[in-house]
Amino acid sequence: MIIAQSVTAGWNSYCQYGYETTYGTAPASYPKVFGHGTKITVSRKNNGEAIYGLGSRNATASVAKKYEGSVSVEYFLSNATFLRAVLGAVDGGSGGGPYTHTYTEANVLPSFGIADGAELGTNDQVSAYLGCKVDTCTITAAVNEMVKVRLECPYKTETLATSGIGSQVAQPESPFMFAEGNVELPNGTVIGNVQSVELTISNSLEMIYGLGSRFATAGVAKNRKYALKMTVAFSQNTDLLTKFLGDTAAPSSGTPAETATVDLVFTNGLSTTSERTIHITLANVFLDAETLPKDVNEIIKEDVEGWARSASSVTWTNNTALDNSSP
Repeated sequence: MIIAQSVTAGWNSYCQYGYETTYGTAPASYPKVFGHGTKITVSRKNNGEAIYGLGSRNATASVAKKYEGSVSVEYFLSNATFLRAVLGAVDGGSGGGPYTHTYTEANVLPSFGIADGAELGTNDQVSAYLGCKVDTCTITAAVNEMVKVRLECPYKTETLATSGIGSQVAQPESPFMFAEGNVELPNGTVIGNVQSVELTISNSLEMIYGLGSRFATAGVAKNRKYALKMTVAFSQNTDLLTKFLGDTAAPSSGTPAETATVDLVFTNGLSTTSERTIHITLANVFLDAETLPKDVNEIIKEDVEGWARSASSVTWTNNTALDNSSP
């Protein structure tokens, strides 16, 4: 007996994306890859309601209300092209190899489509999630781990087919690991012995619905937020504690002064056309919470949480001339 359909594993699937020209309309192609080690999770809701009425204890109808879909993508940081979707804009690149691409904040986020599929036999799963926008982006680096990215992307609608399956676009850039990163607070002052750092960029995205359709008509970005968490092996007060207090001897009687900048830098340490560097500079950094536990069996480690008010400079250096294609 020939089995037309078969169970498979994640290796037999793919995930890539392309920017849309019109919100919710499929892009011409899906040429971009998120990074190495990509994992994708799709969540959908019909927001159904069981309808009850007089005369029966049982439901009399089932009604689907607004359609909600969200894609969660996790991967190892390998490139910075996704930052256009997170922040809003990227230039055409400068330099002659290596090239520097500069990402800037925009009030309107670009939408993109994600192509996803799995080889199942005669009839495959071939999906496209359209009208995606990034709600949150979390970048995490920790000792002895790869640098990780997680994107949460609500979308408008999707298509599903059983033929026309694609294949995974190759990722030409190597993934970054913890030893290729550092934190500067402020710019130029490297914080030593950082155990972990986490940056979450939130666009406070709201999907807009209206009468006449159960599908979203827009994804609107509201307040932009940059949240920062960091754990450091404690060695001196001035790394974080005095910045949190706003003074060297006691808590400030007023609001502690913001630190001018914090820099997250990931680089392969090479030069000329072999250089690969992601440099994120955030401005007006406020440390809102600090903990300093001491245990006889543990290294003393200091934890801080806070935020920045803006991104003053975000760049990606590699040997690719353009980073703003499609469209």
